[in-house]
Amino acid sequence: MDKIEIQLQKIESLLSKIDVTNEKVSKASVGWHLEHLLLILNSSLKGLTMTNPKDYNPKFSLKKFVFLNFGMIPRGKIRAPKQFIPLDVPTQESILKLMNLAKERLKAVENLPEKSFITHPFLGDFDRKTTLRFLWLHSNHHLKIVDDILK
Repeated sequence: MDKIEIQLQKIESLLSKIDVTNEKVSKASVGWHLEHLLLILNSSLKGLTMTNPKDYNPKFSLKKFVFLNFGMIPRGKIRAPKQFIPLDVPTQESILKLMNLAKERLKAVENLPEKSFITHPFLGDFDRKTTLRFLWLHSNHHLKIVDDILK
């Protein structure tokens, strides 16, 4: 959990820069990337609490293996599902609200069974530990984009 908590601290430190853009790096602002990763984080953490561990059905996938072991997400190649695209221009308040919810949900999943899971639309079922790795990798991907926007 600590890795994601460190990312949440970094997001908090970036709140004053949410309106910064750099078209050479991304069409989206710093705030968009932060809000997007928090929407994914919150949805996935909630999802872990809503599945029946008995239904966990992992399947091998080369994409899943590469992503989870090497953390490779190609930039600009994958479109976020509509429910994970910020609806409005992100504000410090909207990002803080999502961040506080993420902190609560992180605590809530600590004691869930290991086979609690989410189903990723492209990569299949992730158990609790794998979900947390996925969330860290996905957040890291967007935080790297944010770092590049701010360079």
